[in-house]
Amino acid sequence: MDLKLAGRTAIVTGGAKGIGAGISEVLAGEGCNVAVNYRSRQKEAEEFAQNLKRKYQVEAVAVQADVSKEEEAQALFDETVRMFGRAEILINNAAGGYAPNAFQNISAEEWRTAGEGLLNPAFYMSREFVKYCIGHEQGGHIVNILSKSAILSSSVNNLAYVANKGALTALTRGMAKEFIQYGIYVNGIVPGYVRTERLHIDGEERTERVKKLLPAGEFAQPQDIGRAAAVLASPLFSQMIGAVVDCTGGTLI
Repeated sequence: MDLKLAGRTAIVTGGAKGIGAGISEVLAGEGCNVAVNYRSRQKEAEEFAQNLKRKYQVEAVAVQADVSKEEEAQALFDETVRMFGRAEILINNAAGGYAPNAFQNISAEEWRTAGEGLLNPAFYMSREFVKYCIGHEQGGHIVNILSKSAILSSSVNNLAYVANKGALTALTRGMAKEFIQYGIYVNGIVPGYVRTERLHIDGEERTERVKKLLPAGEFAQPQDIGRAAAVLASPLFSQMIGAVVDCTGGTLI
């Protein structure tokens, strides 16, 4: 199916590795030009963007920014528009800056840092995107990467993460209702256990233990999440508004 994404410009925060890289690659494969945001590991990010450009014959540029910081998020958005002349798709994937801790031991600083790393990036980037779309009288698509922990709070000593991912889920649905009047579609994806370069190495005790939790007995690939993101970013699926798409491989059943 042609998702009608060719020629559109997408910003993927945290788009050079893990789930973000899978999303960047699928969107490029659908013909999107991609601003691949990264925070560190410049060489790897630039090589990844160049590979997308060569493989899929699209424009792909690595753009450094720590999107947990307001001014850097604004600069990322402005640089994308400067380079590509437009922006129609925003994938809010970047997250970090939290450390698991027992709830009774969480300090005020840890609580603040969790919000800055987990919730603020999507807020800062979405605000810039919404202002741009409304100001240019164009529609657009925002896809937020959520967490199963906000729905099934099975992890312990992780409540700062749970609370902020829950807030991001609520923000997703609230923005969807508020901004659909402008043709801005907002949806979210709940990934499950995804095989990345750092996690889930076959044979490791933790990997084999987690596999037993999965109904299908196997991890998702980053591109699996990318394909879901591409659907939610497509103009063909106009009835998906405020959807929270379960991509957990049955973990939430």
